[in-house]
Amino acid sequence: MNNNQYQLDKVVILSRHGIRTPLENTIAFLEKSSPFKWPSWDHAYGYLTTRGGVLETFFGHYLSQWLEQQNIKLTPENPDIYVYANSLQRTVATAQFLVAGAYAGYDIPIVHKYTIEKMDPIFDPSVKNDSSEIKQKVLKEIEEADQKEAIFKNLAPAYKMVSDILDYPHSQLYAELKCDFADIPYELHFVKNEEPELRGPLAIGICVIDAFLLQYYSAFPKEQIAWGRITSQEQWQQLMQIRNHYIDLVFHSRTIARHNSKLLINKIDDLLHNKNYKVNLLVGHDSTIAALLGALDFAPYQLPNQFENTPIGGMVILQRYRHVTSGKYFFKAEYVYQSFEQLYTGEAIDINNPPQHYQLKLLNATPNSDGFYSWHDFEKRIKDFQP
Repeated sequence: MNNNQYQLDKVVILSRHGIRTPLENTIAFLEKSSPFKWPSWDHAYGYLTTRGGVLETFFGHYLSQWLEQQNIKLTPENPDIYVYANSLQRTVATAQFLVAGAYAGYDIPIVHKYTIEKMDPIFDPSVKNDSSEIKQKVLKEIEEADQKEAIFKNLAPAYKMVSDILDYPHSQLYAELKCDFADIPYELHFVKNEEPELRGPLAIGICVIDAFLLQYYSAFPKEQIAWGRITSQEQWQQLMQIRNHYIDLVFHSRTIARHNSKLLINKIDDLLHNKNYKVNLLVGHDSTIAALLGALDFAPYQLPNQFENTPIGGMVILQRYRHVTSGKYFFKAEYVYQSFEQLYTGEAIDINNPPQHYQLKLLNATPNSDGFYSWHDFEKRIKDFQP
């Protein structure tokens, strides 16, 4: 790519929070799913951990180096950055650690609208409209995705693996349901002001796998990570199919994605037109990223060296470039994230030991020979969501 002809003009970064503890509303559920005792945590449930904060500091340091490489250098006198986070501890804390790693000592406010632990509507994945018409659209999209990919059939080996790791047949949950893990009935929970859920083995599976993942990313002793029952990368890869399919079906599907992303996309549009800040950092969740990519018609992707499609601490960087010769604007989007191994080892990342970069593609748009899209191709997608 002839990148010398393109000058980075503005970025909007949407980051998922860093490593946290399991969510409080899953704890009782997890305990019912297995006769084994789950490891304890030394932070409140749903909070960013100390290790998570350290890794975000590393990421922030790398981010400032990468921006400087692109000729965007912030100074203490002119900290040309706007930071906005969902009003939960893990998202606000992630923003704080990112900024500390990138620009320690600079006077950069972390903006959040509400008291800690109150969800900001911009990042809220809850159902906005639970009309039967919308629900039927969502169900149809799930059914079409399943027919296209044979998702539920293909997940049978992963469900069997989860059941074996949990020793599910000897759990309280099995005693209540009296059926194999894969045969737990599916049901779409779609109620206004509540998070959508595809209840059944997919929902149970994502709760369980998230707990295992957080143990792994937190470098628990190997005998504590899934009680020592995950011993290979191939197992992780298979288990992660459950997590990725749940996120895809529940948050990335077109109807939910467009409904959930409207406020966020309007916020991004405002930031793109705000001349005060070249760098804009938003901190939300995996559901936020999945919905945004679905709403703006990004192509399906598989991130190298990562099993998660929306890895913890990862960020989507929306980039506007000015072509030096023509003065025209161009668009590029990258997923920047730590690999599965980098998260486990907790090693420092910087410009010499960088995180992973993966360029995202737009559906129904063609990049130029240098790999950049016309800015108009991206902007018209944003404009579709204007009030």
